[in-house]
Amino acid sequence: MNSVTMNDDVTGNETLWTLMMSWANTHGDSAFAMYTEPPYTEGSSTTIGWTTAAETTYELRQRLGAVGVAEQQVVLLALPNSPAAILTLIAVAANGAIAHTIDPDLGFLSLTSAIDATHPVAVVATTTNAQAISRAIASSTRNPALFVVEDPSMQRGSSSISGLPETRRTPYDVGPDEIAALLPTSGTSGPSKLVELTHRNYVTAGNRLVRNSAHGVGDRFYACSPFFHTNAQMYCYMPALILGASISIVPGFSASRYFDVARFTGVTVSSMVASPMRMALHRATEEGRAIDPGALRLIQYGQQLSSADWALWDRHLPQVEMRQVYGQTETVSIVLAGAPWEADDRRTIGRPALGIDAVKLVDETGRAVDTGAPGELLVRGEPGRTLMRGYWRNPTATAAALDTDGWLHTGDIMQRERNGRFVFVGRRMHIIRRAGENVSSYELELLMQNCPLIEDAAVRAEVDEALDARIVVHVIPSEGFTESGFASWCRESIGKRGVPDAIRTHSSFPRTPSGRVIARELDTAP
Repeated sequence: MNSVTMNDDVTGNETLWTLMMSWANTHGDSAFAMYTEPPYTEGSSTTIGWTTAAETTYELRQRLGAVGVAEQQVVLLALPNSPAAILTLIAVAANGAIAHTIDPDLGFLSLTSAIDATHPVAVVATTTNAQAISRAIASSTRNPALFVVEDPSMQRGSSSISGLPETRRTPYDVGPDEIAALLPTSGTSGPSKLVELTHRNYVTAGNRLVRNSAHGVGDRFYACSPFFHTNAQMYCYMPALILGASISIVPGFSASRYFDVARFTGVTVSSMVASPMRMALHRATEEGRAIDPGALRLIQYGQQLSSADWALWDRHLPQVEMRQVYGQTETVSIVLAGAPWEADDRRTIGRPALGIDAVKLVDETGRAVDTGAPGELLVRGEPGRTLMRGYWRNPTATAAALDTDGWLHTGDIMQRERNGRFVFVGRRMHIIRRAGENVSSYELELLMQNCPLIEDAAVRAEVDEALDARIVVHVIPSEGFTESGFASWCRESIGKRGVPDAIRTHSSFPRTPSGRVIARELDTAP
């Protein structure tokens, strides 16, 4: 008897394109995506059906193919969450090219670095960021083609994106083991790394979520996270693509309109991290009226709310099931989660999800720890299938994260309780998590050191009840320094992620003999 491998059993050799085509043939023009733009009012949504989505994607494939979007060439997508973003990603990946999704609000320096990092043949921008990207292209070592999304709803088909050639090239269909996209990490002890994800990774991610979460074809998934985040792509789009379900898309998270959009677009499932979830809850309760989430039945969330927040949630939204999950970009989807029949205890995450080969907790020597003891979480799988394929052009970092026995070292500290559920203890790596987003202090420091208004910068985090953490930047000023001028430079050159919450000036930094800043002494430094 022939053995059955994951190659055949879980993914069926499907790709993003073959999934879209299969549902277009089955569902016709039933809703694939509803798109709502600010000010997020009822009746303002546009809808794109499965057949129209597939036809538009194929047109994009042909027109992108004419400029060399194929054969694992990179295309930079600097797009907010939108139908244009997901259809372009599928078109790029279906041609055998690689979609590198980035924050569309990056500043000039970060955009230039992104272009130089992956040498894209094309960049897809918006009318909002096209000028900054044009400047970045002019300053980079490359000269990619620039295409601009004029209608993110894609109501005009491929003509919604200007600059595309009129000539068309018939594309070939890619295999499932090709890299489909690069997603950025937040960075740890160094700059952000790019995670390589294959078509098989994407299909595995969607399958794992559907099978562990009891999602159904009647669900509508709420895509409100930034498109370059794993949460949007793997937790919102992929379950819909696996099931032939639908998606409610908004360009960005709105705390004040989160529940209203969910209600009038028929959302049933959402995926959130704790900070924006808390913001939405507080904004809704501040208005002093009953919160109506409509058909919203389940929110899968990462990290935890405070006991006071949970009390507020139970008072206003007892009908919405909450279920904590854990995963990383490198794990392609959830690793730990509660089962659909289990009540969420709001303290532990859950058990290993279906489709996970194995997990273990180890100490600093690599030895397994006892039940109840903290240890680093390791996840076993197969690169390019159940785990990331690796880090883009970074074999050293890949080898450090993925060992030869197939274990991914997450860098997160957990404890396993006697009932088998896991508790998140903390991050071993130096990451600041502000408002649900991971920010690398090391990367910020490197970028801020380009500012002519300062001599040096050191970034620290302070606990903040609303944001989880505030970014505090300690600086040694240069001539002409002002706090407002420095903040403006950060906003323009790094993007909104790099704007500090507080700025503190010093005449010098405390340092070790080797020259490293002693972070714990910064608060008392002159």
